[in-house]
Amino acid sequence: MTTVVCGVLAVSGCSTTESGNAQPSSADPAAAAAALWDPCSQIPDSMLTSLGLDVASKRSGILGAEEPGWKICAWDDANYPSGFGIGVFSTIHTVDEVRAKSTNIEFKDVVIAGRDGVQFRQSHYDANEDCSIVFPTSTGFTQLDMLNSGVKEKSVPPCQRLQPIAEAIVPLFPK
Repeated sequence: MTTVVCGVLAVSGCSTTESGNAQPSSADPAAAAAALWDPCSQIPDSMLTSLGLDVASKRSGILGAEEPGWKICAWDDANYPSGFGIGVFSTIHTVDEVRAKSTNIEFKDVVIAGRDGVQFRQSHYDANEDCSIVFPTSTGFTQLDMLNSGVKEKSVPPCQRLQPIAEAIVPLFPK
């Protein structure tokens, strides 16, 4: 599941060491992140369990460390073998930055739970391994990411598995 979290940060390009990556929209990303919606505390365990996610697998940040400009939480999918999991993110970055990242491909406008979003995948994953959906907020965006990088038998496409999870969780996202 660490792959989900690390992979999604690459989606938005929060790194400042590579040319062309997104830069935080605030001069103080840590201060801006402190005010962000926190998926680890704002999504009830009962909802996660009902969606087939393993609440005991919850991880915050990147390998337990918080990332400036982000609130990150990830869970394993209890219905599938290890390697199929979901990440939920809140950030100060913008949807335009996601669209501008050259490794993000196959953009598709979607409406989930009455909310406009943008679905895409990262080019370094196969189509049956990754699905991400971002939703603009007043502070940046929130994101759901389903990654199936560790499961050899990919019988459920990640966007198909992500759909019912998104329908339940998106109403909790800030506007």
